[in-house]
Amino acid sequence: MSHQPASKRKKPVELPLCCGWRDCQEICNGEWNLNSHIAEHLETYAAEQQQNAAEEHACRWNDCVFRTNCAVEFERHAYYHGYYSQLLLQGKLECDLHPEIPACCAPARMADKLPDLKQNFHCGWMDCNREFVSIVEFQDHIVKHALFEYDIQKTPDDERPKTQCNWNLCHKQMDNKYRLIEHISTHSNKKLVACYHCGEVFRTKTTLFDHLRRQPDNNTNSFQCAQCFKFFATQKLLRSHVLRHINGFKCTMCDMTCSSASGLTTHIRYRHLKDKPLKCNECEKRCVRESDLVKHVEIVHNKTVHQCEHPDCQYSVRTYAQMRRHFLEVHGNNPILYACHCCERFFKSGKSLSTHLMQKHGFRLPSGHKRFTYRVDENGFYRLETTRLESMEVTQQILAPQSHPTNPIHDGADVKPSLTGGSCYEIVDPTNTEFGRIIVSNDPDEAQLVGEVIISLPTLIDEL
Repeated sequence: MSHQPASKRKKPVELPLCCGWRDCQEICNGEWNLNSHIAEHLETYAAEQQQNAAEEHACRWNDCVFRTNCAVEFERHAYYHGYYSQLLLQGKLECDLHPEIPACCAPARMADKLPDLKQNFHCGWMDCNREFVSIVEFQDHIVKHALFEYDIQKTPDDERPKTQCNWNLCHKQMDNKYRLIEHISTHSNKKLVACYHCGEVFRTKTTLFDHLRRQPDNNTNSFQCAQCFKFFATQKLLRSHVLRHINGFKCTMCDMTCSSASGLTTHIRYRHLKDKPLKCNECEKRCVRESDLVKHVEIVHNKTVHQCEHPDCQYSVRTYAQMRRHFLEVHGNNPILYACHCCERFFKSGKSLSTHLMQKHGFRLPSGHKRFTYRVDENGFYRLETTRLESMEVTQQILAPQSHPTNPIHDGADVKPSLTGGSCYEIVDPTNTEFGRIIVSNDPDEAQLVGEVIISLPTLIDEL
């Protein structure tokens, strides 16, 4: 979406906001005027509290039951009421302007939904340590940082200079000052609208509309994912979901690709690193993560037993996964079956189907993978995942000739030549109008294809 120049941008409308302080009917033009008006109430309130020598502070906002012994926390809370009133009215205005958006079906709010505000709002801009009691003043302060940064970084010869974010640990480059203002709102957790009915707050009006469309009574389930067959209320939600299926991270030690940085980290820790820092107190078993150690202790040493809760069933098992399978197959009449896509034989486990695929049909594990991947089809059967969605960057790495080093890269990492380096993939480029296909294999004589790797469309991410 193109961004308009400052002269053509619509200025935000100053909404008439009603003060919710008890016995006050003042109408303020915009959140800044309301913020100043609340400051006057707080000044009067502080004088009353000092005169009465009261220690507890009770919120004076209509229908609010908040109480605290901290005077500063009370002020933060009062200022946030004004900020929240702006969000509610802005959300109502957006919904009124878009009558095609369905109404909220969630339980109605009984009062303002305010977060716990135990600390002041701290500015994380480089060399700025200011703190604010008012959320409105804090949000205005960081916008001034963005505008000032733009002014000092731009040059007379550069009409569209990139502007850098100087928030702590963030140095992203933005195309213009408006993008920078939008970006730093993620650091300050700024909200723009709230659902007038249920009170939930959102960063954009689009997420507000998604909130309304995805509710059970409003969700038409018109958009289905071709990979996992899940349904979504809007095309935007579907596109955001599809990105989870795209592998955008590639291991530098093998050909394993993952859809997230955390998935790649897990792969490297388990596949390439020998370090297992956690040791069992009962035996010599060592684990990578604490969750693995807890599971080991429960199964091996505590001999934890899961008992089926279905009436008249005495089945018991050690692991939750086996209990879940039992409940689905026996009591849910929904057996977990793995189907071979070549001969339509059925198996009870993925391990059995993997053995069948390799011995009967000549399949080989993808390079960098320890096992085949299965997904549920439209009939409820688990079938071999023969298609991988890769980002453009990862696909270029797959196509590039690689030679993995045999020497350890660092302590605890031992990289060996892949035993499954002969895996053959067919690369499909949907950006080509003729759908050009490229066969990728380290073994030119290998006949059996493992599957397809589809290069994701560049426009898919650009439109999100």
